[in-house]
Amino acid sequence: VATMVMATTVFAAGKIYSIYSSSSKIPTYTKIPIAEQVKNDFKFNPKLVDKFDNGYTFTDGYAVNKEGTDEKGNSVEKKKSLDFKYTKGNDKLDLYMENGMLGERSNKETVVDKCNGIDLYYTSYANKFVPADYKLTEQDKQDELSGKYVFSYGSDKVEISQVQNLDWMQDEIHYSFLAMDSNLSKDELVKMAHQVICTK
Repeated sequence: VATMVMATTVFAAGKIYSIYSSSSKIPTYTKIPIAEQVKNDFKFNPKLVDKFDNGYTFTDGYAVNKEGTDEKGNSVEKKKSLDFKYTKGNDKLDLYMENGMLGERSNKETVVDKCNGIDLYYTSYANKFVPADYKLTEQDKQDELSGKYVFSYGSDKVEISQVQNLDWMQDEIHYSFLAMDSNLSKDELVKMAHQVICTK
């Protein structure tokens, strides 16, 4: 089974310094699952949206194993999360759902909206994807410190993507939209979050 492993360096206030994510390239779900199925497979009960009002439609869902490590690489916390992929034309969007939140919030996240008393946090940044064995240059280190780039390891080649992230907590479940090089605006992501929050 082919597996993708991705590590992202995060400068959060807590003990977690890097988050490693790995998932199979074979989907867990090829059509939207029912709530009972997700509860059996993942031991939590997130809100499930098949199609958003703006046309983004569920394509498949993946199990993701996430591990938070400290600066020395020691494991601090592990979580199993669910990644739902949506598409509209050529545009792609991920919605991650997990029981509780891994690590602390980044100080770059700002509250951009409130829905039913729930704070929605938004951040946008340039992400530099590099191969697993890539060694940071002096310029890279400066770019990381200045916040010009967030570095993620595990890609085939060096690529820079513009990333938007919108996340919130509801009923102790952490939801996170991840849009890369997307046509979506911040306001559209907020509207999509409202749709998830208000789903019965």
